[in-house]
Amino acid sequence: MKAAPTIGWVVLSLLLVISFVIDVDNVTQGGAIDLRNRITGIRLLADHLDAYHYKWQKTEPEKYCDPYNNPLLTVSKTTSTPALLFLHWPLALLPYRLAQFLWLPLQWLFLFGTIWFWFRRYPKTGQRLLLTAIVTAFTYTAAWRLHAERGQSYVVLLFFFAWWLTATLDPKTGNRFVAGFLAGLLVALRPPFLILAPFLLLHRRGQLPGALVGLLLGIGLPLLVNPGSWSNYASAMQTHSMLYLSGDDLRPPQQHYPPTIEGIPTDILGAYVPISYADFSAHSFLRWIGLEPFPALPLLFAVGLFFIVWLWWSREQQIEILLLGVAAWFFIFDLFLPAYRNNYNDVLILNVVALGLLAATKFPLGGWACLLSLLFGWGIAVLTPTQAWLINLPAFFFTLGAVLFLFPPGNFSNPKNNRDK
Repeated sequence: MKAAPTIGWVVLSLLLVISFVIDVDNVTQGGAIDLRNRITGIRLLADHLDAYHYKWQKTEPEKYCDPYNNPLLTVSKTTSTPALLFLHWPLALLPYRLAQFLWLPLQWLFLFGTIWFWFRRYPKTGQRLLLTAIVTAFTYTAAWRLHAERGQSYVVLLFFFAWWLTATLDPKTGNRFVAGFLAGLLVALRPPFLILAPFLLLHRRGQLPGALVGLLLGIGLPLLVNPGSWSNYASAMQTHSMLYLSGDDLRPPQQHYPPTIEGIPTDILGAYVPISYADFSAHSFLRWIGLEPFPALPLLFAVGLFFIVWLWWSREQQIEILLLGVAAWFFIFDLFLPAYRNNYNDVLILNVVALGLLAATKFPLGGWACLLSLLFGWGIAVLTPTQAWLINLPAFFFTLGAVLFLFPPGNFSNPKNNRDK
């Protein structure tokens, strides 16, 4: 019996190596088209140009060229905040093909870093094996394959959020400056993390000074480099939201690029592996039932109000339950943004599952819904269907799992007041 954990670790390690090799093969076939717009974005920002409305011309440097930047739109493909772009600056200094191949192992390192944060909280080897098995299984889904091949950055958010969650769980660090700094930085990296603010006000006021510094630093550093970065970002996001809500899908005209861009054949830079993806947002559902365009602000306000009600209703719960709910709410809130919600966003569920395993005394009901999502995710990765309803099944069951984690049954930790004294 003592050999069972060792065998488990060996098997999971082999499966992770195989999964990584598959990702490497996928990355060699294309130009990581989502990473490209963040690299060109930070280069433009660093050179005092508007990264969010830029349109490349043949007379301009190739380092700014993104083949997927639609000239019919007033906005570029860059949609990351200036703070998130800022994190890509070291990669932007490198030749793009090198940066692309460095970003893949970095994605995996962020994933392993997330596991490591949770390992520090898990007292039992069995819990660690189970979490590693779930993460390993996730790397075989279409959601992870798309994330890795496109060069997405949601795993970065997963990592920093796991850092904040595990720091906040710790009685010694949960109310300190560093944990607050992470909370503020998360808001700068992705504004929907503003949902952390009412939690801090109610339960972790000691984090507020650090949160203010983290937020100011996340906003301020890009402003020092490019004073117009945040105003340009806000303007572009408003335009993107209007385009999305209106359902306008302007196809770009035939464009003629040089045969190579930054020394990379253009047909490789603009290529991608055909991995199934579809829009799974509340607005896509409203459009499907004929209620689009639906104003974004009332919907976001309603969801925010439900979150505040839940936070007050759960205020006496133990800290594990509260943070589990906050993680689940962030995953749910992402669905209501007026923007495309592709399946690479699903990586954000891993913190919810990790915290659910920690808080429950037996395997939680929400976890079963997430396991079912993994099964569908494997099938979609192998079969690459085109039907949106089929592609969205994993996201649906992940969302169901997140909702179930909001209202845990009696097999979770006992209630306890966690407000600052």
